[in-house]
Amino acid sequence: MKIVVKILKVCIVILLLLGYQNGALAKAIAIPLAEDSLTVLHFQTNDSLVYSQEDFANILSNHPEFLFKETFAPTLSYHLQRDMEFSSEAGRDNYCMLYSYFLMQVNGEQKYAAQRKRLFQLFSKINELFALIEQGGTYFGHQHKRLLAEVEYAIYLMPKDKSEFRKKYAIDKQKQLYIQGLRQLVADETANNNGIEPQRKLSQIKRLNKVIDNINQLITDNLSLRRAQYFQSNYYEYY
Repeated sequence: MKIVVKILKVCIVILLLLGYQNGALAKAIAIPLAEDSLTVLHFQTNDSLVYSQEDFANILSNHPEFLFKETFAPTLSYHLQRDMEFSSEAGRDNYCMLYSYFLMQVNGEQKYAAQRKRLFQLFSKINELFALIEQGGTYFGHQHKRLLAEVEYAIYLMPKDKSEFRKKYAIDKQKQLYIQGLRQLVADETANNNGIEPQRKLSQIKRLNKVIDNINQLITDNLSLRRAQYFQSNYYEYY
């Protein structure tokens, strides 16, 4: 992810407040932008958001939550804001992408690049699994963009040093039970789905179980297991 800036005239400075301690400013980044320039944000979903200098500055002005003085989960953060620009389904997608971008500045883009990539893959596979069970739908397309915010929030919640790790025991059995639950869900949903021709059900189960195999490989520790369970229960609760 990166910002591409076309500099045409004079530079201005936008301060992104990245942290506070006892109510005081702890850190800030100065990003040079140009008058009439374009700010292009790129994301792992292969999506982009393009803003003029003025619009980008207005977003920062109208959304102090993106300064993360207090950090709320993406869904709560979205519902607390009142900007009509983000009121549509597509607008909510954009909000979540911006949330992920700005929180990434707090977390550290390079520092957690590997964890970010793995969590993105994990959440994407969970979304893919339920999209296949439901045989598609616009919800899953929107969710693919919004999961970026969940990924960054998961990074934010990560212990930042070894002394903060409280759960150090093996999770093999818990992980096994979670994966078994997904496989049983696939078997039950496929067997009871009258929209799938009987001769296709076996191949559908095999296809879905390959996705579950990917999920199994991507869950490597207690954090990824808990976030996978949280992500599933929050966004696919009808299962």
